[in-house]
Amino acid sequence: EEDHHLVDYQTQELVSKLWSKYLAQARADLAPSAVFPAVRRVSYGLDNEAFPGQPLQRGIRMLGRSRRSCTFAGALWHADDGRMVSSGEIVTVFVDPAKGSVEVPEDFWAAVEKIEGRTIPVTERRN
Repeated sequence: EEDHHLVDYQTQELVSKLWSKYLAQARADLAPSAVFPAVRRVSYGLDNEAFPGQPLQRGIRMLGRSRRSCTFAGALWHADDGRMVSSGEIVTVFVDPAKGSVEVPEDFWAAVEKIEGRTIPVTERRN
């Protein structure tokens, strides 16, 4: 039996895998495209300890979007009492190998809004 706590990279990996799964779900029914999502920035916070074998839950949702990026919020928490273990924000951009960063594809947004069950308006960046 392991008696050490889950370390930061283990909890971050669990949240990161949610991002990958969400993207795969959103893109599942879309036409093939050379444009692909890429992480621009990630920030994580560690709030409580978790140990191997403890039941944890995790979730991810879209926080918002601009014309050229979107921000996901992911979290990992204790299943029994809801204490947050780790939370993170993942800023995602879309890249066309021939052009670099491009606007987020509209078909992707339609898929995200279907998953989220809500409209997500474009927010302009503040200077």
